[in-house]
Amino acid sequence: MASSSAAQPQHKNEIDGRTQLVGVLCSNGIFLGMHAIFWSLMLGGIFLYPRTIGLYLTVPYLGFIILSAPERKDGQHWHSFSRTFPLFRILRNHLQLEIQYPLPKELIEEEKKKGAQFIFAVFPHGVNSDYRILMDGILHESFPNIAEKIRTLAATILFRVISLRELSLWTGCVDARRDVANRLLDRGRSLLVLPGGMDEQIRTTHGREQIYLKHRKGFLKLAMRKGVPVVPVYVFGASDLYYTSRAFFGLRLKIMKNLGFCIPLFIGKWGSPLCPLPVKTTIVFGNALKFDMKEIGNPTQSELDAAHELFMRNIRQLFDENKVKLGYGDRELEIL
Repeated sequence: MASSSAAQPQHKNEIDGRTQLVGVLCSNGIFLGMHAIFWSLMLGGIFLYPRTIGLYLTVPYLGFIILSAPERKDGQHWHSFSRTFPLFRILRNHLQLEIQYPLPKELIEEEKKKGAQFIFAVFPHGVNSDYRILMDGILHESFPNIAEKIRTLAATILFRVISLRELSLWTGCVDARRDVANRLLDRGRSLLVLPGGMDEQIRTTHGREQIYLKHRKGFLKLAMRKGVPVVPVYVFGASDLYYTSRAFFGLRLKIMKNLGFCIPLFIGKWGSPLCPLPVKTTIVFGNALKFDMKEIGNPTQSELDAAHELFMRNIRQLFDENKVKLGYGDRELEIL
């Protein structure tokens, strides 16, 4: 994969119109088509053909969801789907998505070790975190030893929506429950987390680099309890993939706090809410951070606070060291 070390002259790197057109048509058409087919079969089966489609499709599907619940176990990661699905390939080209090379030498050496384990803490979330699904298909190029053992912690609501559930499971997602995370780490899995979550998602502002971190310590506490190093990751371009609006922010924030789901207001390419703008997206990995503790696996509050301060310094340093060469020299990282 080509290096990202060369300076980028601007934030929005347009690619050829044909690729844009294909990206827009495929992303909107396939996504909407999948939802239309699934919902038509499921809901139509229940009300229109309860003894045929309802009995042989809807009931088995809902039963499988309830009884198997793979999102609360080890997921259903379908590696070849992430790597070769045509829509993902188109969108990776559309965003010129790439991992910046070379990776930190210490991280490379750690990843080669037997039993290597990490918690990748990724910022910013962005409006849709489109890059998350797309990067799942290229992680094996950078982390060949652990790529198939990486699971992404995702919001519970994603596993309640038909087709979004399948996309999440097939690209390595599991439910972001504490017991699930603990169990996966105990099994030797690595985790990819977006600590900013919905609080960061709803605050995403086009043209600004904002991350929600000052009150996020849970991922660090988990890492310290399990003795797993944390890798800071910054995704340049994630904040600019859609034009955003602050309209009704207070109301939307109350809905998020009380009902547990986020309503960002945004539009992408040609006014589409489903296809992101063709902004070059570069994923930058920092060195793995290990934290000092007097008692391994049982961090004190002061030790957790120190680890949080260390992580905040490192994510800011990662941003500052790369922003100029990636075309973001005019921006400052805002930690909320």
